Amino acid sequence: MLEVNVSSAAELDEALENAVSLVMDSATHHKIGVMIMRIGIGSYVVRAHPAVPYGLVRQQHA
Repeated sequence: MLEVNVSSAAELDEALENAVSLVMDSATHHKIGVMIMRIGIGSYVVRAHPAVPYGLVRQQHA
């Protein structure tokens, strides 16, 4: 699980792509997908999640 914090929208895509890339190794090992959860303004949690089918990335707003 990684927490991503950005101060501007311009940083968001690259920061989330980097986090997903890091988490994808674990998700692939466990044959599950990746969940991106927005937990606040500019704050996200990226983690391997069993509710997401293998090979997919889903985004959820908390």
